[in-house]
Amino acid sequence: MKYILVTQTFAPRTGGMQTVMIALSKRLGSLAETHVFPDHFISNQNKSWNEKIFIHNNFSPKVFRSFIKKKLVSKVFKDGDIIICDSWKSVKAVPHNVEKVIVLAHGQEYLSVTKKISLIKKSLDRATHIICSSKYTHELIKNLNITDTKKSVIPPTYSLKKVIINKQNSSRSLNTLNFLSIARLEERKGISLVLDALGSLVKSNSIKHSFVWNICGIGNQKKQIEEKIKLLNLSNQVKLIGKINNQDKDYFLNSSDLFIMPSYSVGKSIEGFGISYIEAAAYGIPSIAGVEGGVKDAVLDKKTGWCVDPLNKDELLNVLLEAINNNKKREKFGSQAKKQFIDEFLGEKVFRKFMRTIST
Repeated sequence: MKYILVTQTFAPRTGGMQTVMIALSKRLGSLAETHVFPDHFISNQNKSWNEKIFIHNNFSPKVFRSFIKKKLVSKVFKDGDIIICDSWKSVKAVPHNVEKVIVLAHGQEYLSVTKKISLIKKSLDRATHIICSSKYTHELIKNLNITDTKKSVIPPTYSLKKVIINKQNSSRSLNTLNFLSIARLEERKGISLVLDALGSLVKSNSIKHSFVWNICGIGNQKKQIEEKIKLLNLSNQVKLIGKINNQDKDYFLNSSDLFIMPSYSVGKSIEGFGISYIEAAAYGIPSIAGVEGGVKDAVLDKKTGWCVDPLNKDELLNVLLEAINNNKKREKFGSQAKKQFIDEFLGEKVFRKFMRTIST
């Protein structure tokens, strides 16, 4: 038996689903021969696979891509193999004689699906199992009335491992709190709204501690955020770090006290789960998250962090005040976030659940 991943998202491109698919390929490849069929070219320089993982590049134009990919998959597939698709869109490239098709469902791809409803249902009807990233996604799928298909909720944290925590004590001795955001700089991440709230709190002298907020990431809102930082006179406290690598990420997570990303829906864009919150939880860091999408699976309100509607200015101000000024509560939530990570989100545990699920 082989595992075959049919995907539109894969490394070296970056993003949540790319991380999920690369992690799954590595874990599956440790068990059996695994074949990956991406939508883009992957050079040998970008491959870090073991000898059981094979990449099948597809050089065809987009209009022919699914058809060509289906032909390529047909040459590899044998009876008994399991095919895993990153979304309903990839099912189009699965040969019709395949009996076991696993489809991952993240969430955002099922918003405003009226025009695509027949295509989505046709694809999902072929699935023997749908793996949803969150309870929110599960509800979206449930509303589509897909019949005779098993549905499960498994958090997409296959890549996450236990970490060595080495908190930087120098900042704490100076009574300075370190805030962190690791996100694409776009409207729905809520960064701009938090800046407005922090500006108000600083101006009114409501914050007990000095703080530094490191914002890591790039995106189309970068210039707007830069201008707002200057306008609010927060240049000494708020730092735009830009794109970071894994070593940088480890450094910032090791030295941070609070993770901030109160995301909300903007048009057809929403947080399907929020792996960044769980990465923070692994380091014992509580989060300020939003209330929409799948984030409530990742951050438990008043237990592992705070879930807030960032569009509600008063609510956001109150949450920020409590998260910053109440040291005991922040540390308690961080400790509970770490425990939840070990119990529910550790990569090896969710992968074992994934394997039990697709084996039924």
